[in-house]
Amino acid sequence: MTRIVTSDEFVTLILATLAMRGKKVQLRDTELDQSFQDAYEDLARRETDLWVSSNFTFFTDPLHGNSTKRRRAIVWARDRGFLEPEQGRRGLKYLVQMLPELADRFLAKSSIAPDFLRGVVAERFPERSSDQVVA
Repeated sequence: MTRIVTSDEFVTLILATLAMRGKKVQLRDTELDQSFQDAYEDLARRETDLWVSSNFTFFTDPLHGNSTKRRRAIVWARDRGFLEPEQGRRGLKYLVQMLPELADRFLAKSSIAPDFLRGVVAERFPERSSDQVVA
């Protein structure tokens, strides 16, 4: 049976997968939209194989250069404390603030296969030297 995936669920599952790296992951605002857009396109191409159907798109408005649906999902995650904005030397960045226990709970109930999530995160959200190991 095909399962429905919402934009909030998709962003939450990406963040949960990032949280399971065992590092404090930093996401630069300038790259955030493109990373989520690419991850969504990967999902859209594999929906049939994964037995899921997204009820959203991350369509980028060519006039404004952004996606309101993607931004709303990111704001939703920030408002729930999964992302913490921080002004850095190179501009705004977000720190993934999800506890591993909570991330594990989200992933256990995921509509999307864990292997797909790990693969898309590895490709679209590469580890950075600025990521810090969690003690």
